Amino acid sequence: MKLFVVLVLIGVCAAGRVHNHVNFCKNNAVGEALARAARKLIVDELPDIIGHCESAAIALENGDFFGRDCIRAFDQSFCYGYTLYEKYEVAKLAADCTYGDSDSDYSVSVTYQDMANVLSPGGPVSKLGNLACAHALPCFKHVVKQIADCARADESFYTKAAEKARARLEPLIVENLGSVKNSLICHFGEKSDAMTLFSLIQDRITSYDDLVTLMNTHISGDTQDSLVAGAKSGMYDFFDGSNDFCDAGCVHKTTKYFKKLFIATHDAETCPTIEFYCGDCQANAESFIMGSAGSVPCCTMNALDSITSTIQSVIENYGELLIDIEAAVTETVEESGVSTDGYEAVKAAAMEQAACLGDTYDELDSEACVEA
Repeated sequence: MKLFVVLVLIGVCAAGRVHNHVNFCKNNAVGEALARAARKLIVDELPDIIGHCESAAIALENGDFFGRDCIRAFDQSFCYGYTLYEKYEVAKLAADCTYGDSDSDYSVSVTYQDMANVLSPGGPVSKLGNLACAHALPCFKHVVKQIADCARADESFYTKAAEKARARLEPLIVENLGSVKNSLICHFGEKSDAMTLFSLIQDRITSYDDLVTLMNTHISGDTQDSLVAGAKSGMYDFFDGSNDFCDAGCVHKTTKYFKKLFIATHDAETCPTIEFYCGDCQANAESFIMGSAGSVPCCTMNALDSITSTIQSVIENYGELLIDIEAAVTETVEESGVSTDGYEAVKAAAMEQAACLGDTYDELDSEACVEA
């Protein structure tokens, strides 16, 4: 979990705001055109969803609701996503029927050396981080402030917006259910567990009201209010932490350190891929940490402490709720005839790996950090 937090932190808040200018739309005319079209669709639809807020309606009409930072962040992110979409032939993979083609097991081929390469200066992580710091974070704060102003002016703002969004989305969902069903059959087979679960969901949730009823059955009103309040608080804490990380120019130090860590963790014989961390990979990583004690940047550890503290708080406050929901879902799935043995095995393996990662980061946290 903490390893994932590090990568997200780097990806979202990476690098200073004046280096490595990002232009993922350069020589990507199709991606840029699709980005503009998608952005126009959002702008056209939003007045029907949040236009009951006068200030938002005026800002949308004047073109001020999103602003230049949002346009830059959206277009560049979209272009990068489209580049990956084309590179990995996602459309072809989605369209090709693969059921019955192969019985071979899925295997992980990504290595820690690959992860180190991603963290190289001028790589995608650094560029996306520059984009996040310079444009995405200001955009989010700008939009969130306007939405918060609407909610303060009208306590029913969110309820009205949700109802309007439901009215717009429900017909689209119903219209595309057939395509989803065909895709599941194409990839998993008509008699598969995936199709059984799809049919179960269709039977249990036929409308937005069914979804609300299901949520209310398992989550009390007070708990829902607490979740919303916690999400808002966490969001503003994230903004503050991200600003501190970006303003400190910490990413170069962070990526430099973790690149060295990943290189040291990789070994063709003892740690060939990232699939299993416990054991030799963990030993390699902790050997590097102990051998380079005092070299981890303090700004990195400060950010990690803040984020992991938030995660721990969520677990402590809502752990029992999550367990209850998981139990209810598992019972329903098993009643439908679908085995949950595979899920339980994956969960157990994930918990084991997470525990090993936690031990490694406890080791990292116990070392002195370096101010720079």
